[in-house]
Amino acid sequence: MKKRIASMALVSALVMGTLAGCSNQAPTSTSQPDESSTAQSTLPESEPAGSGEFSPADAGNVTLRFAWWGSDARHEATLKAMDLYMKLYPNVTIEGEYQGYDGYQQKLMTQFAGGTEPDLMQLDYYWNPEWKGQENLFVDMANTPLVNLSQFQKSAIDDYMTVNGKVIGLPMNSSGFGVMINKAFFDKHSIPVDTVWTWEDMIEAGGKINKENPGDHLLAIESGTTTGGICPFILNAYVYSRYGHYWADENGKIIASKEELTNAFDILQQLFVSGTAQPLGEASLFTGQMEQNPKWINGEIGFTVDWTATVGKYKASLPEGQFAVGKPPFAKNGDNQDIRLVAGMGLGVSARSKNVEVATHFANWLMSDPDASLLMGTQRSVPNNFQAFKALVDAGAISEEITQMLDWAETAPAAPVPLIEFNSEVGDIAKDICEQVVYGQLTPEQAADRFLTDVQAKMDTVR
Repeated sequence: MKKRIASMALVSALVMGTLAGCSNQAPTSTSQPDESSTAQSTLPESEPAGSGEFSPADAGNVTLRFAWWGSDARHEATLKAMDLYMKLYPNVTIEGEYQGYDGYQQKLMTQFAGGTEPDLMQLDYYWNPEWKGQENLFVDMANTPLVNLSQFQKSAIDDYMTVNGKVIGLPMNSSGFGVMINKAFFDKHSIPVDTVWTWEDMIEAGGKINKENPGDHLLAIESGTTTGGICPFILNAYVYSRYGHYWADENGKIIASKEELTNAFDILQQLFVSGTAQPLGEASLFTGQMEQNPKWINGEIGFTVDWTATVGKYKASLPEGQFAVGKPPFAKNGDNQDIRLVAGMGLGVSARSKNVEVATHFANWLMSDPDASLLMGTQRSVPNNFQAFKALVDAGAISEEITQMLDWAETAPAAPVPLIEFNSEVGDIAKDICEQVVYGQLTPEQAADRFLTDVQAKMDTVR
């Protein structure tokens, strides 16, 4: 079984980026730290490729701050990798600054504005438009001897990590999109786990389930942020699936018509009015932490939508054998069933760090060292670095659920979402309109009108 899973992951890697003769790339894994620790001892220690002649051991006493977002499992795995680095280089101290996704970007932007940013930070490619003109705040990873960019997918570097010609970070992952399924709920309501949902079928089935069992909801989704939640994962997903394009284009223009937006807002509203979706106020208490939702844990939620990077935490939150994954929902009358596949997380180094060389060395080590990769597992989905991928494949540390999601995504990858949609100011207005639709403060038609005027006006300002 392990051999078959590894083979599937390698096929996905080949499709997602050129391996240039390497037999390794973006993997998949277990989220169990113990398995990673066991496999670690089978691999020799190695200095990360691209480290040149520099050694952190010669830098004197150094303290670095490293900021990231994620789940408790991701925090634990990252802290273990940091501990290993500090054992290799006892003169280096790395302080972790970690939290959930909600509020992370705002905090980071505030720190940069005040000159108090951490030495290293996890980045999201959705924010790339907001770094334009400020790309020099980061170490250019293409212009340092401490990093070997040939060990990463070229497309990931070019499409997700480059801003105005500067590589502002190292790609941390390759991630596919889909649904996280609670099999206890599906068994209770006699739903086949391999069901491929349309939004319309969800409303019909979910409404019936909630009417017969008022505490049960087929879907849980939070209000979210500019990059996740009801606007990106329902409104935009519906427009793309039904009409074959996103609501905006790369030039910052709304290309969805009033009719298209009205239909999408109608689907969004019906999901909540029918009881298919857990009330938004309740679900939003668990933004970025839906696996901690008591209704999910108790089998009263059927599924949520999320990325492969989150598979580990959802799987760990349920009893053995009660977790599964599936394809994301599509529009019933649309013919586009492409699935999003991104290499969106990056690891950047502040160009203003007092210890730029050590910070860059650690960033490269964390992304490429076999021992580090085994400790990190797939807590950020499958690693993008070829050497890290190979270490996980060789160790058999691969989750079949993640492999399956990547296989679906690489078979029919969706076009990239125009980044203007994820601008924080644009996204806040769009999210506010989506929330008003859910809470019945705007009709779908009124929301479409508001969207066409207010969102376009803001895009004209920030474009």
